[in-house]
Amino acid sequence: MTEQASKNTKYARQARWRSRNPLKVWAHSAMQSALRRGLIEKKPCEVCGDPNSEGHHDDYQKPMVVRWLCRRHHKAVHAKG
Repeated sequence: MTEQASKNTKYARQARWRSRNPLKVWAHSAMQSALRRGLIEKKPCEVCGDPNSEGHHDDYQKPMVVRWLCRRHHKAVHAKG
């Protein structure tokens, strides 16, 4: 597979995910907007303290209620289901 074909496949997969998960997309966008506007503050991972953290929503209908987790702990939360 060429690099361009691989890139197109990635974007198509992302587009399908976005079309199937509009609430998650909305919550993520709202959180990013709130971060830019200073309404919420990014914090270190609540488990290990890593400053390189990501926002995790336990409830996508509450986009400003975010748990800050490093990539490792964020993936672990999703793996638990």
